[in-house]
Amino acid sequence: MKPLLKYKHLIVSFGLLPILITLAGLHFFPNTVMLGVGLGICIAGLCYNIFRLKGLNFFLLQGTVGIGTCFFLRLLTGYEYIPPRSITPILEFLLLICAFVHTTAPEVYRSFLKRFRLNTRSSYLLETRVIVILSSLHLLGLFLFQNQLFPHSNRLHFFLIYCVPLLIYAICLLINIAGIQMAASHEPPYCLIRVAPVCNGKIYLYPYRSSAGTVWDLPLIYRIEEALSRSEKHALKQAHTFLKDAGCAVKTLMSPRLILKYRMRHLTPYPIQLFILPLKNEADFKLPEGRFFDFHEMEGLKVRLSKILLAEKEHLQISADVWNTFTCK
Repeated sequence: MKPLLKYKHLIVSFGLLPILITLAGLHFFPNTVMLGVGLGICIAGLCYNIFRLKGLNFFLLQGTVGIGTCFFLRLLTGYEYIPPRSITPILEFLLLICAFVHTTAPEVYRSFLKRFRLNTRSSYLLETRVIVILSSLHLLGLFLFQNQLFPHSNRLHFFLIYCVPLLIYAICLLINIAGIQMAASHEPPYCLIRVAPVCNGKIYLYPYRSSAGTVWDLPLIYRIEEALSRSEKHALKQAHTFLKDAGCAVKTLMSPRLILKYRMRHLTPYPIQLFILPLKNEADFKLPEGRFFDFHEMEGLKVRLSKILLAEKEHLQISADVWNTFTCK
């Protein structure tokens, strides 16, 4: 269960399930009722996805459009536009249109998400391509061979009309599950977050002791396994947690500012995001250990700095000076 929760932003299966349920239920329940149930599940999933996860599962959107169109056509017009025993091919065709638009113009989907400030970390292109290819072949085959095949075998007719669409979306579900298992088996953190408290042109460092000696580095260093778009919120939350665990009274902190994204493969395999945490007073980040260092004095002090900090020192100094000159004065 942990891998599922950990990689919930990658799991398109949740969006495929309402479509699978609807396609299967159309064979056993009244079409209008089943379409209404499927539409309700899709809308509920969309609401949870948008308001809880701050994202949008494309297949929930696809199901809402396709199933919703069939539902309202059947509800308002009866059999005028959807003849008897044709609901499944028509639903598959509408779902195919949605998948085709997303496959050929994914930038439209991404711009839609950005406009409403929703996460865009999953593209769903692999699964939609599978749907476009298989559904196109299936519907084309039905169109070309319906007069030759259907009169000869009711079983073949049933399989081609009702079972093949289920198999197509089941294949997409299996592809996604296999991808999630591969991601869970490796379990790589997305990035390494480093937060540097700065105040009055100085930087706060913390001593890390080991058998090799004491090394001074930033006080807030942790790996993040969530979406990178939320790293600022995680950095602020981590600062509050760090101060509280250290027994320091947590005051109102400004949001950390992202100043650098980079990699140092010889020191860490993870991409690094470097933040500064601007402070108005040095007392806002006062701990039993650690202290503020002046950048110009650091070179003359006999302290051992971490290799990563040495690589970041110039960027941190520039950011601290800019903040001190143009904001704090």
